[in-house]
Amino acid sequence: MKTLLSIASVLVLSAAPAFAGQGQVSKQSLAKMGLSGMQIMSDEQGQQIRGTSIAVVAGGSIATIHGAGGSATSVNGYFAAGSHAAEGSNISVAADATVHVSGSHVTATINVVAAGGASQASAH
Repeated sequence: MKTLLSIASVLVLSAAPAFAGQGQVSKQSLAKMGLSGMQIMSDEQGQQIRGTSIAVVAGGSIATIHGAGGSATSVNGYFAAGSHAAEGSNISVAADATVHVSGSHVTATINVVAAGGASQASAH
């Protein structure tokens, strides 16, 4: 028990010098971290930028088919951004069709390929 209290005391005392009054990082601590050129921002300045994070998502899809009727390609993409959340989705569809006529008999062949995706993000 004494060992546990000793370890806890050392941890608390070693972390305490990092913070000056009012919960701000001291200039000495910034210098120790190699950030001596940084300037401390006031709480009022911080309030102006808090919560201004942005969420961004983007994606795309390509569907290509090579069949007896030729080739077909479909390419689609999306981009979405929002102040706290963003989401987007898309789908690409490519098709190939062939028709064979033999006397009174008609045969149609349709091949379809699809690709797509979706994504979402949130920022707090």
